[in-house]
Amino acid sequence: MRIQKAVITAAGQNQRSLPLQTLIDRDGQEKSVLGILIEQALTANIQEICVVVWPDDAARYAQAAGKHAGAVRFVSQPEPLGYGDAIYCAREFTGGDPFLHMVGDHLYVSATSKSCAQRLLEVAGAEECSVSGVQPTRESLLPRFGTVGRTPHVRHSGTVPRRYRDREAHSDRG
Repeated sequence: MRIQKAVITAAGQNQRSLPLQTLIDRDGQEKSVLGILIEQALTANIQEICVVVWPDDAARYAQAAGKHAGAVRFVSQPEPLGYGDAIYCAREFTGGDPFLHMVGDHLYVSATSKSCAQRLLEVAGAEECSVSGVQPTRESLLPRFGTVGRTPHVRHSGTVPRRYRDREAHSDRG
């Protein structure tokens, strides 16, 4: 599986200004969060990037994309219906091809010389399947981040404490 496209979702009503913020990157350069995400995708050999934005925000995002603005397609999410809908808004861009999804209000920090995007794409290629990068999060913070559910086809790289397994079993009962 060769992933050449990336979708960055950035249309969330309460988070849409975060990708526009300016930070100092690891090299001491001033960049927008969006610019950092685009560079991480390009470093992972992504060829095409789509950013899903709030209606009428494309110009602001193009400015934040800086020198990469010409290589990025901006697609509007007309209604705030969540990440799934944002991904659906990018369906013409993805065209059924596998793609890297990056959340625009997060920075992905790697403890190695390879970016998180590079590592995800390597695993997806080696395993020939979809993969997700997640982080352990305290239960009290889950409403801010969401959760990942289990299916019979998911490989787990760690253990899930019993109290969470029990809760998960009860929450799957519809």
